[in-house]
This record gives sequence, structure tokens and C-alpha cells, in this order.
Amino acid sequence: MSFFPTEDRDGTMIVTLTNGERNTLHPELLEDGIAVFQALADNPPENGVVLTGAGEHFTCGMDTKIAATLDKAGQKQAAAAIDAFAASLHRLPCAFVVALNGNAIGAGGIMALAADWIVAAQGDYKIGLPEAKAGLPFPPVPQAILDHWLNPVWRRRLALSSHLLNPVEALSAGLADELASPGQLLDQAVTTARELAAQPGFKACKRQLRAKANAEIDAILNG
Repeated sequence: MSFFPTEDRDGTMIVTLTNGERNTLHPELLEDGIAVFQALADNPPENGVVLTGAGEHFTCGMDTKIAATLDKAGQKQAAAAIDAFAASLHRLPCAFVVALNGNAIGAGGIMALAADWIVAAQGDYKIGLPEAKAGLPFPPVPQAILDHWLNPVWRRRLALSSHLLNPVEALSAGLADELASPGQLLDQAVTTARELAAQPGFKACKRQLRAKANAEIDAILNG
């Protein structure tokens, strides 16, 4: 069973991160995600991709219990999987919308920044990048995504303070582009993906916009 089940909704592929109560990430899950998003990149859905989380959380980041059991080789493999997974999201050539249904912590914030548009549900939850507090420096590809797509002032504030934002604050910081009621979140995200994809020059403009970041990511992965 995939950690990333998909649903084709009239040409928009909805991908739902599904892993227990908190949707935490671990190496096996990341490898599954790489395969899913690489397949979508190879055969892009006409009306784009929407990524959301199952249940009450988008993702609470890496599974710290599994991470604590990894030896040096396992840690190296996990770091490589994080880089490859983040790259697979960033390289999607079609419209890509993230629908934040709940907490998006650490890697969750990076996953959101890899999207073309972020729709966040209204509610009492947090979005942020607390890697400093967790003692986990950003891997190279997430750092590249952070450098390219988050305002430098907010990048400094969030990366060094580990401060977590509510959805309204995330709008100001650039970690969300619009809010939706929880009941309308997925429909709104699908509509946004379709609207982005319907523009005749969308794919070409996205390719131009991401060229420098993708080149940097390629250099990291091939270095």
C-alpha cells in the first residue's frame, strides 16, 4: 500500500500523504514519494497536481523515533532520500498546489515551498521550519528551495528562531498564498490547480521561473 495514494479528479491528480496520525516522514515513505512524483513528472496530469495530508495533519516532519535508530549509513540514506524527494516535488512540470490541512512542520514547510501555490485551511495549527530547535540542519536541496522561494527576512526569522506560524501569519510570511475553510480546502486547491494549468504559457513560465533553482538542485544531486 502506498504512502501517497492518488485520486484523479477530472484531470487533476490529488495525492494524499498518509502515514498514521501525524503523517511523519521516514526513508521508506520518502522512496515511495519519489517514485510517485517522478511518475507524475513523466506523465503530467492535464490539470495539475494537488498534495494534501490525511487526517488532521499535513505532516509533522521526520519520524524522530525511526531517525534515532538509524546508523551512519542509514542517516546518509535518509538524507539522500530527503533531497531526492524534495527535488521530485520541485521538478514537477505541471501546476502543483499544496493544500495544507493541518500542521506543516519542518519538511512540511519545505514541501509547501516546492509548490506553485499554497492553500492553507483556516484553523488552529502551525506551519514552520524548526530545524534549529530540533538540531537538524537543512539538507542541501531543502536549503536550495528555502533560498529561492522564501523571502530573505522571513527565511532568517523562521530558520534561526524555529518560530511556528498560524495560517494567517503564514500568509504574511509567504508560507501560504490563500486561506480556505477546512470543508472547502480540497475543492479550492483543485480549482486553483486547474486555473493555473489552463493558462497557455503556464508550463513555459514555470520552466523559466525554476530554471536556476533546478540547475542548483541538479548540481547538488549530481555532485
